[in-house]
Amino acid sequence: MLRFGLDYREANPMTKTVKLYAQAYQDRSDRVRWLLEELKVPYENVWLNKKNGDLASPSYLALNPQGRTPTLVDDDIVLFESTALCLYIADTYGNGSLAPRAENKKLRAEYMQWMTWSTGSLECVIARMFTHVSSPEETQVTKTYVKEQCQIFQKLLVPILSKHDYILSTGFSAADIMLGAIIPGAHEFLVEGIKPLEAYMNRLKAREAAVKAKVFE
Repeated sequence: MLRFGLDYREANPMTKTVKLYAQAYQDRSDRVRWLLEELKVPYENVWLNKKNGDLASPSYLALNPQGRTPTLVDDDIVLFESTALCLYIADTYGNGSLAPRAENKKLRAEYMQWMTWSTGSLECVIARMFTHVSSPEETQVTKTYVKEQCQIFQKLLVPILSKHDYILSTGFSAADIMLGAIIPGAHEFLVEGIKPLEAYMNRLKAREAAVKAKVFE
């Protein structure tokens, strides 16, 4: 499936289509697809089927030796790891709109903090709910741990989102895309009943690009 962002395409008529290799809309490619939609970058979803051996094929392993998704191909640039993909796309195609420029050192540092925190801290905790569940006892221990960590995350996020609509004071950015795609995995423990976080997620879910990218389906 091709999606053409008219704004970017009209300004760059010779631009090649970016290829996004993924297994499903709701794998870690969701945040990348959302960002591409926000910036109206022409892209193609290249769907892979693990059961059919697509991830282990020589052609795909040449792009991503880990045999995982997502992977992005933009001309002669090949990248894996969703955070790296989003950092690259925002800087390459955003023209400063969704990623602070390097010359704004303080804001750029804050942005980088949230981009990496989203996967390095938040997603790592959420992932435990899907990996440490081999027995009822272990499941309960894991849920308790995740709940405790989410309470810490609330202390970090709520003061900011009580003052601003988005994680940066300057407005919506790629950092919100990263957070918005990951937070639903811990909705029960992190968002439910917390008004600033509920309002934040509602704002993100209402974005046209998120709907087109099927992030929250």
